[in-house]
Amino acid sequence: MEQVNSLLEKYNHFKDAQIRSIQPLSDSSKVVTLVVQDDDGEDLNTVSIEFKDIKESKILQNSVLAFMDMGSGISIVKEHDLYGFALGSGTAMLHVHNAPLYIVASDINIEEK
Repeated sequence: MEQVNSLLEKYNHFKDAQIRSIQPLSDSSKVVTLVVQDDDGEDLNTVSIEFKDIKESKILQNSVLAFMDMGSGISIVKEHDLYGFALGSGTAMLHVHNAPLYIVASDINIEEK
């Protein structure tokens, strides 16, 4: 969880970033790609978060992801050995389950590009 917290801190919880895509790798695994942009809309950093052994999710189509309000950024919480990823700011799994987009998984892997 230390890696997750430092990533969220480094990118200010991805406030005003963009969720570029959510790609399925298998029935229980997906990769979320987030992009941090400069004021001109140029990509500065790309972060891919792979969710493994997904227990529950509410996923939107990639075509609407660019229109999601990212003013509050994202949350990644860990409770009861599960990681919860959600749109918006929150510190508990309850927030995750009430978000318009969320993923709950047993394991995550983060890759910065």
